[in-house]
Amino acid sequence: MENIKFYLIKGGRILQNMILKDIISAKAIKNELFLLRTNVKSLILSWRITRTPYLLSIILVYFSYIAMPGLTFNSLPEYEESVVSLIGYANLGISLVIFSLLAIRRVLDVNKKWISGFVIVAGIYTLYTNYFNYLPPILEVTYTEDSLITNMSVNLNILVVGLLILSLFPSNEYNNDYGLSNCIEKVGSSFIRIDYGGFEQFLDEFSLYKILPIFKKILSLELFNWNGRISRGELIYYYIVYQFMVLLLVILIYSIGTILPTILLKNIFLSSIVAIFLIWCFIYLLKVLIQRLHDSYSSAFWLFGVFIPYVNVYVLYLILFKGSWRYIDASAISDNISR
Repeated sequence: MENIKFYLIKGGRILQNMILKDIISAKAIKNELFLLRTNVKSLILSWRITRTPYLLSIILVYFSYIAMPGLTFNSLPEYEESVVSLIGYANLGISLVIFSLLAIRRVLDVNKKWISGFVIVAGIYTLYTNYFNYLPPILEVTYTEDSLITNMSVNLNILVVGLLILSLFPSNEYNNDYGLSNCIEKVGSSFIRIDYGGFEQFLDEFSLYKILPIFKKILSLELFNWNGRISRGELIYYYIVYQFMVLLLVILIYSIGTILPTILLKNIFLSSIVAIFLIWCFIYLLKVLIQRLHDSYSSAFWLFGVFIPYVNVYVLYLILFKGSWRYIDASAISDNISR
């Protein structure tokens, strides 16, 4: 546990003579695998979800229900009508399962079973309206000149409204058999808390002067240091830095095009610069994503989930919406079981 604590909090101090084997080492992979096992274990054992992550999760799943078929078809070279139907039913089934799991976790967190009535009523109404109004196919695919448009025939809007109502109820303050309260997670023998607040403080402390240290890092070997943490608010700084990187590329391309005399030399230099810039941006993006995952106490291996439908929605939640973690004293955790 002490190794993983050092890895996440103090790993940002890197020596300038660092080489590749120090970046991708057996120890680093072991630490990331430990984090991944911890994340999966937490998802399986903890059946409570507080209001903020629940609300964000419902919204993300709803938009994935709308957009995922289109994203899936864009990645397929060709498909038949049977594939369209299969993807439509799979999208509906997976979305309903995720909605159900989120609702159950929210009810267990509030510890008032009667609030599930809102979801049940919304679910019955959704089933009633779609049963009588449903006309196959379940998924419609329409082509335009520039894009592909998909539309699910089953309307889940009322069900989502019923699910969103559950986010209005406060969490139970006591620990129970389904998990710890107040976004607290047990990690080994220690405890961490995921904080979803603090964005107002970030806005108060916002300053463009904080961009300069980021530039110094990405122009040195620090670019290859994937340890450390980046909070949700700090992503704004890194996005601004990325825009400056693009601006720098445009200036270089324009300068080369003006100075070099022949088209052949221009093409060679421009191709080389663009290739170097793309590699630079890829490493920079990878560094930012990994450090954001570390800040949400998540493993870098979750990045592989970007290529898996529906798992990529969870990865998006970890990167953009999940709060920052901090260790808390075990004595601050109540051992009371809610009644």
